[in-house]
Amino acid sequence: MLLLACGKADPAATDGGSTDSSSGSGTDTATGTDPSAGSNSGANVCDPGMSIACTCTNGDQGAQVCAADGDSFGPCECEGSSGSVSNATTDPTTGNVTSDPTNATTTTDATTTTTDGTTTTTTTTDGTSTSTSTTGGNVCEDPGPEPNEDEDTADDLGDQGCGDMDGTITGVLNGDGDIDFSTFHGVDSMACGFNNPSIGLTLTASDAVRLCVFTDCDNGTPMFMCPQGSMFAMSPNGLPGCCGNGDMQFQFNCSQSQNESADVFVRVDQAPVDACVDYTIGYSWTGQ
Repeated sequence: MLLLACGKADPAATDGGSTDSSSGSGTDTATGTDPSAGSNSGANVCDPGMSIACTCTNGDQGAQVCAADGDSFGPCECEGSSGSVSNATTDPTTGNVTSDPTNATTTTDATTTTTDGTTTTTTTTDGTSTSTSTTGGNVCEDPGPEPNEDEDTADDLGDQGCGDMDGTITGVLNGDGDIDFSTFHGVDSMACGFNNPSIGLTLTASDAVRLCVFTDCDNGTPMFMCPQGSMFAMSPNGLPGCCGNGDMQFQFNCSQSQNESADVFVRVDQAPVDACVDYTIGYSWTGQ
């Protein structure tokens, strides 16, 4: 009876107890680790919201922010640029950021306004392709000596005598705001005869323009009568003259002087709006 009470203890009744391996719970006696603690293989690449430095495609320094799930960094944000590098990668071991410039995507908007009033807008979406649009009036190419907008900047054609061949003025008017001035010095001499010299202008133009002529005697006061189809006008500097839409020819005299020599200013203006008008003017100083 006593021997039975002190017999070999049942292993199931020992302190601390062991877990039935069929249950799959408790401590694994083979490894000594708790499965519920997980493993390091799923650790975050970065702390959510953390910012690190990165290199932009132009060599400048930018910044990347860790995503909310901690698994990756966002794109490299570069200051002063509307574009961003979308292919930057982060080394989870070192934290270094690299990007492949061959796959980078950038967006650039640029607007350029030229001096002739035209506007060109260029948009680049992949760094290579562009699209261009142009608005505004025509682009005029004036072979003349610009600027020549008034008497002070008029193109000087030199002397024109009664025995000289007719001279020629050529130019282009760029719309209704453009003005071209030219000037020659009419020389009175024995070649002009005993009568007063005559000023002659012949206009050829690709569109309607106004032609004006103003005079300034070397000595005395200009005296003349505007030809039919034109009317008396004053230049910006106060010189008397005539304006019309076609050819002009009239006799010229300087009062209180025996010498009729004078500066003659030829003005072309009032072209149609946004029109490029080519013109040619033949001019002469002849005797009667």
